[in-house]
Amino acid sequence: MAVIPPLPAGLKAECLVKRRGRVQAALRAGGFDALVAYGNGRHSFLASNPAWYVSGLRQVGPHMAVLIPAEGEPVAVVTPAWDAVRAGRKTGLPDLIAVEPDGFLAAVKAAAERLGLGEGRVAVAGGVQPRIVSEAWPGMFRHVEPGDRLVSDLSRIRDEWSLACVRRGAAIAEQGFDFILATAKAGMPEYRLAGEAEAYMRGLGAEDNFQLLSASQHNRAAHRASGRLLAAGDVLLGEITPSVDGEYVQICRTAVLGQPTDLQKRAFDLLDGALRKAMVAAKPGVAARDIVTVMNEPIVAAGYETYTKPPYMRTRGHSMALGSMDPEIAVDSDEVLHEGMVFVLHPNQYLPETGYIMCGEPVIITGEGAKPLTSRMGRLETIAA
Repeated sequence: MAVIPPLPAGLKAECLVKRRGRVQAALRAGGFDALVAYGNGRHSFLASNPAWYVSGLRQVGPHMAVLIPAEGEPVAVVTPAWDAVRAGRKTGLPDLIAVEPDGFLAAVKAAAERLGLGEGRVAVAGGVQPRIVSEAWPGMFRHVEPGDRLVSDLSRIRDEWSLACVRRGAAIAEQGFDFILATAKAGMPEYRLAGEAEAYMRGLGAEDNFQLLSASQHNRAAHRASGRLLAAGDVLLGEITPSVDGEYVQICRTAVLGQPTDLQKRAFDLLDGALRKAMVAAKPGVAARDIVTVMNEPIVAAGYETYTKPPYMRTRGHSMALGSMDPEIAVDSDEVLHEGMVFVLHPNQYLPETGYIMCGEPVIITGEGAKPLTSRMGRLETIAA
């Protein structure tokens, strides 16, 4: 069983200070006077959250902004007003203003004026913003430019706190899947298994979990749990993505209720071999699209080239950082891998003889290739039917 590592005391505060310091260095290098990092309150690995990245705060209100001048101390504006104590404790920022949502933009403008940013060149990293917010920036600053890439380029290289969180999350995901294997049985509704697994992982320390958990005799794709009853011969698919302090990490797993057939074993071994080959190739300086080619080679050689393309397959992996969604391991990606990147690498694949099979690991890029963050890589598991 994977051992869940503790989070080092004091490391988060230290890394947040360093993050903001790197942001300031990037601002000066780019000729900017400040960055406004906005957060819309949606905390999902499917979209970036620049305010969270520089503050460490999972906000409960609909708006948050951290104003980081190129020189000097940052100012945070959070909503709602009653969250002031928690927000101050979580961020460690002494200059923090908590207001109700309808006073958010006025508070940000006042803070910007106090910092003397109105006439400056300001980068705004907003991720997905409400229209009322995105249209307000030109009225606050004379020179506004996009800043999402500035934050993304910094955050895609994980710091020590990020790595501590994802390592803990990976162990929780592994224990969560072990729980699923021990709990699943024929006649159980998918939603019950998913709910019990969710509760179990929350109990281990996950604060959130994006989970696809479903089964079929011939899966067309992975999806969220339904009311379908598990049955002998089912192939159970699990995409398990717990979050620790805002950092998501994902494993992709497959199990059979009963004894796997020789065909299922060969199919899983094919995908597992493709994954391992791609991990060896995934080194700093290699383009993401080249990893796709390497991963697809064994699958194409086995006669499944059609199924390595849409609509059967879209991506071979992706980041889960809320600061950056790069890299996406896709055939049209120009992203180049760098040491310290973390993402899930998965040859999840529909095959006509067996249906959809999941096989994927969270990895970190090193000079020797992609190294798994799990205690052991996934295998085709068996559940007593």
